[in-house]
Amino acid sequence: MTKPLLLGMLASTALIAGDLHASEPQANATMLVLDASGSMWGQINGRSKIEIARDAVGSMLDGWQGGDIGLLAYGHRRKGDCADIQVLQAPESNNTDAIRKQVGAINPVGMTPISASVRQAAQELRFSENKATVILVSDGEETCNADPCELGKELESASVDFTAHVIGFDIEKGSKADLQLACLASSTGGRYLMADSAAELNQALKAVAVATPDTPKPEVKSAQEWLPGYSLGWVSGTQLEGIEDQGATRSMDFQVNQTAKDCQAICYAEENCAGWHYEPTGSYFIDHPRCFLKGKGAPLKLEQQDADWTAGVKPGVEIILAESAE
Repeated sequence: MTKPLLLGMLASTALIAGDLHASEPQANATMLVLDASGSMWGQINGRSKIEIARDAVGSMLDGWQGGDIGLLAYGHRRKGDCADIQVLQAPESNNTDAIRKQVGAINPVGMTPISASVRQAAQELRFSENKATVILVSDGEETCNADPCELGKELESASVDFTAHVIGFDIEKGSKADLQLACLASSTGGRYLMADSAAELNQALKAVAVATPDTPKPEVKSAQEWLPGYSLGWVSGTQLEGIEDQGATRSMDFQVNQTAKDCQAICYAEENCAGWHYEPTGSYFIDHPRCFLKGKGAPLKLEQQDADWTAGVKPGVEIILAESAE
């Protein structure tokens, strides 16, 4: 099974020894990875981000039904130390009160070793043997000479079933941090959500808690250039290279004598077109054909339609299969 291709520079990260060793985790174990770098003392509407995060984690844990969960924090003990990573609670059941207590005691001071922290969380979850999920909350970019995007690809390829759900807290859209965090999530089949307030962080954590750990990953395969009887759509909530759809799909009204071949030719002539589909005359009661062009930026969803519809995607682009597709 292939995965959506993501941008990133090759990087390596050192495994940092934790202060606690996880007990043998059960299937579907989750590790919450919390940013405790110095920037978490920054304020939003008069409250520090760490205070907001403490409350949001508590709300998420109130309704937690995702099985074993643990807690790892980074940057909470020493300034300027990329090795300041600590497993505060091993993944276990019935330990949400202990996690709340640990989160309440965290005081941000240090660096942002995202890659090494997520790697250690995956190791604690025995990701190469069991299904493993990480929920990362970060308010900044990697500051320890590593690439979270490449790490995500590495962990995904080496895992049984590894997923990283990522929340960018008070992150500027389009920034380096935004792209890094989005790529880490997308490369593992996880969700990436941005939160700029206490309410949004609460919503984001609850959303990924619902998605953890039993939400199946979509099936993805290489593109097919000619698909009679199908249309293409964007997959809700997905991102590629940190980009959402945001209107990248555009339609063109065709003359009655124009065909699916004409639609394909237009897409192939445009560098930024990833895929297309052709709607014949009479579709949705329209008295002429239409051509829909899909921009690059996220996986494309294959949807079954009537026989006269046709879709296609360029070589190298990837699609998520509909259940009825072969």
